[in-house]
Amino acid sequence: MSKFAYVVAASQGYKDGLVALLNSLAEHSATAHVELVSFRLEEEFLEQIRGRGGVTIHETGDCEKGQVEATAIERFRVAYEVAPEYDALCLMDCDMFQTANCDTFFDVAAAGFVVAGSNGMVINFGRVHQDRYGVDLGSDDYPYPKVHCTAPIFLSAENTDWFEALYNSRRIDSWDDFLYLNVLGITMGKDKRMIVMPPYAFTGIHHFHVKPVTGVMDKAGTLLSGTEEQVYMCHGRYWDDAYNAGLLEVMEGYFRNEELGERQQRQAQNSLDATLRYFEHYYHGGELVPLP
Repeated sequence: MSKFAYVVAASQGYKDGLVALLNSLAEHSATAHVELVSFRLEEEFLEQIRGRGGVTIHETGDCEKGQVEATAIERFRVAYEVAPEYDALCLMDCDMFQTANCDTFFDVAAAGFVVAGSNGMVINFGRVHQDRYGVDLGSDDYPYPKVHCTAPIFLSAENTDWFEALYNSRRIDSWDDFLYLNVLGITMGKDKRMIVMPPYAFTGIHHFHVKPVTGVMDKAGTLLSGTEEQVYMCHGRYWDDAYNAGLLEVMEGYFRNEELGERQQRQAQNSLDATLRYFEHYYHGGELVPLP
């Protein structure tokens, strides 16, 4: 049994992303197991995944509360239930793909640290947030410099008590509520041994992968940020032409507001093109193939 595992949930609308993700993991993290939470993925597709090997499928198609409950929420349950079988886990979204080996982050997590991806902003978890979530952080203002995304999160089996507490808590929002995950992590002391990677290294959230300075570039087969740091994963619906067009449409407004010009526009297009080349490589170039 592998000592590391990725936990990911997927439904029909995310099959294309899951193909790219699983192929990228086969290329960069071949020894890691995958715990897949499947919400009504078609049997033909699941058979192809079983043929890949190294994947355990947890089907949640009978979940009465629908797709969000069966994927975004249930993945936390699966993570803490399978955790004792591994030294460390990584929670992933199915519209992510990996661009480099991440075993170092697993090793760090196995030593008791949490490794997460920065959300790219500081949030003040003041009284409004504290009252909403029923916690007391000891101060009316609580600016938090380690605000992180829900995925990826690398952590040890012992630290999945955080996920168990989230799963068993009173639902605040219908989504998995990354704000509450952050607040809960503070109350449980997870932030004390947490390393938060830059947003352009782990997710590209808030358009960091196409913004000036941090936009990605390909150097001889290695994906780097504009700051020439390793990019380990990308996050987005890159199989969707409308999604890709929307990224650049948002950036047009950003360029106007920041009074930037054609050079920065070309950089954004080049960064998106580089990301799409990597996505296409994993989408079409691995053992799993897209199904109609």
